[in-house]
Amino acid sequence: MADHEGKEGKFSRRDLLLRIQAASQARWEEEKTFYAEPAMEGQPCPEGKFFGNFPYPYMNGLLHLGHAFSLSKLEFAAAYHRLCGKRVLFGQGFHCTGMPIKACADKLDRELTAYGCPPRFPTQQDEEEEQQPAANGDAGAPVDPTKFVGKKSKAQSKKGPGATQWDILKRSGIQEEDIPQFRDSSHWLHYFPPLAERDLRAMGCGVDWRRSFITTDMNPFYDSFVRWQFWTLYRQGKIVKDKRYAVYSPLDGQPCADHDRASGEGVGPQEYTLIKMRVKELKGVCGKCYKVVMLSFEVLPFTKKATVALCSGRRSLGLWVLDAV
Repeated sequence: MADHEGKEGKFSRRDLLLRIQAASQARWEEEKTFYAEPAMEGQPCPEGKFFGNFPYPYMNGLLHLGHAFSLSKLEFAAAYHRLCGKRVLFGQGFHCTGMPIKACADKLDRELTAYGCPPRFPTQQDEEEEQQPAANGDAGAPVDPTKFVGKKSKAQSKKGPGATQWDILKRSGIQEEDIPQFRDSSHWLHYFPPLAERDLRAMGCGVDWRRSFITTDMNPFYDSFVRWQFWTLYRQGKIVKDKRYAVYSPLDGQPCADHDRASGEGVGPQEYTLIKMRVKELKGVCGKCYKVVMLSFEVLPFTKKATVALCSGRRSLGLWVLDAV
């Protein structure tokens, strides 16, 4: 009993702050403190206006401490300008465009197709059991005590916990029976934004939640706004439609931008110079009937005219004399 009372006393100040927080947030909601209404036509606004927005967090998971740290700067600024008497609009959007959500949904679909639902992924124990017969076969071989032999490959040893999409969602607190719904990319758009709003409300951010939105064409209002921006800039000659080299995903059938890839961030198209080399001397039927040209590539182009001797490691192939063309 004394121990229970001691614990209550230990956290009494924390609990008091939480009660104050809950009461204050309930009052803000009741009085619509953060609702931003535009000034009526002709109505003076001597103190001015302030609009702030935090870069939309991406909705392929829950918010984390980094979001709270960055968002706090805008929260403090909005509160300051509100105290100065300005009309403050703090709207909050949620980023749902791009390929990462679809890539996660497709990855989950492949995992469930390959390993069942719920999936049974190969474990370290399974891999060790597969390697056991080979290890037993070398049981009589001498062991060098100065050398360390790992049981896992280099790639396997780097793979951390929760590397599968199933585990990532499970670690986010999602029940196993609900995870298969995330094979549909649109489900992510309905699941994570309300949780993000829940966390931002708990943080006490002064957001006008009437103006909350998600991106993508699932929100026709925001989609029309983005289209208006692009068409306006296009008519003014500020942007043009043109072709450019891009990293292409054969799996998804479309280009994959830098931040849309699950791995390979920072990798861009690589320009190569192809050099056609005609084989001058070639024995056999090929040399008599065909003009044989071999292709070589270089990252940096070199002299256009060069004589190259190409020698094979196998004597039967002989020596070819090539000319760059």
